[in-house]
Amino acid sequence: MTYRVLLISGEGELGEQLRRALTSIATVMRSDPSTDAVQEVAAQFAPDCVIADSDFRMGASTAYERLSSVRQWFPDLPYLVIGNEAGAQLILTAMRAGASDFIDRDAPDDEVLSVVQRHIAANVRARRDTSARFVAVMSGGSGDEDRDLAVNLASLIAERQPQDGVLLVDLSLPASDAGIALNMDLPFLIKDAVREMSRLDRTLLDSALAQCPRTGLYVLPLAVHGDTEEWFLDAQDLGAALEVLRSLYKVVVIAFGPFSRREDVLRLPGEDAEMIVPCNQRFSSVKAAAEIIALLKSVRPSGTEPMLAVHEYSGTMVPQFEAIRQATNAQRAIRLRTSWDSMTEALNSGVPLSVSGRSSYTEELEDYLESLSLISGREDARTASQPLLAWASKLLG
Repeated sequence: MTYRVLLISGEGELGEQLRRALTSIATVMRSDPSTDAVQEVAAQFAPDCVIADSDFRMGASTAYERLSSVRQWFPDLPYLVIGNEAGAQLILTAMRAGASDFIDRDAPDDEVLSVVQRHIAANVRARRDTSARFVAVMSGGSGDEDRDLAVNLASLIAERQPQDGVLLVDLSLPASDAGIALNMDLPFLIKDAVREMSRLDRTLLDSALAQCPRTGLYVLPLAVHGDTEEWFLDAQDLGAALEVLRSLYKVVVIAFGPFSRREDVLRLPGEDAEMIVPCNQRFSSVKAAAEIIALLKSVRPSGTEPMLAVHEYSGTMVPQFEAIRQATNAQRAIRLRTSWDSMTEALNSGVPLSVSGRSSYTEELEDYLESLSLISGREDARTASQPLLAWASKLLG
């Protein structure tokens, strides 16, 4: 399990130190109380543990008052203070202020990891909102099936859950094609979300993110066509952003793109995340899918069994579905039947195939998403959006 640690500090170097020490067990978010509303940040991030820099600044208050405030903000969480252990008075002040333990700022990484892990393990609380879901779409190679599936899947969930926020986080490089597929510009990028991390909320995001007018899907890309600023992806920053986004949206779909083989990125979604590995019927695509499935099982041994999705499947071609499933060693698999030209024509029109009308592709994708409780049945969705019809159905039933 990946935990969440909130660091209260105005010092970026300390944040990097803790990220390095805790990289194997936790996502670390740093919040500066001199500029951030720490409690609001925490409400979105939902930390498992809070670490306060003994030197953090907050008005003209004393060290004891500052450290006591943190305990008042988070009365039920493990609370650690990090500072210079040479000052015995500081350790005493931290303990009097309610700290669970004190970490020497100069301690080696393994010692910091041991202390934090011990306190979290002793007092982990069930803080994950299981109704908020991560759905990750992997990419085994340079084909389009991964991007096409991510856009179609996210669009269908968004259309069928109009009252819930559904977000597509697109890590595709060199640029996201989601804007083309949905016929809209993508003005707000992941780097902007990381920059605004301390004040991310639905009000800011709903006004900044691109939203598809047809389905209501929000899109947050890593890079877009025409953007001249160099992109950079830090796994810890991305992990912190994803945890905040998870608290704000009902479903977050992640298109992993070229990061599908980066182990630090693959570990970011929780163990309950649905990990989808698309492929088509080309041997090279099947081989790449087998490699990704094996990697996921190795990196995420306690995670949900990966789902193989044979995209643009044709029953007249070989290899057939069962042969592909066996070749990839997939325990779970679905086929999504459509032709390449139908998929391309729909995406070129700005209306994904999954929401452009009834088709075998849409029905098979619906069945899969219903099995995960990510969407309700079409009749349920229709009556849910029309209360009078729902009451009539009950009376006539």
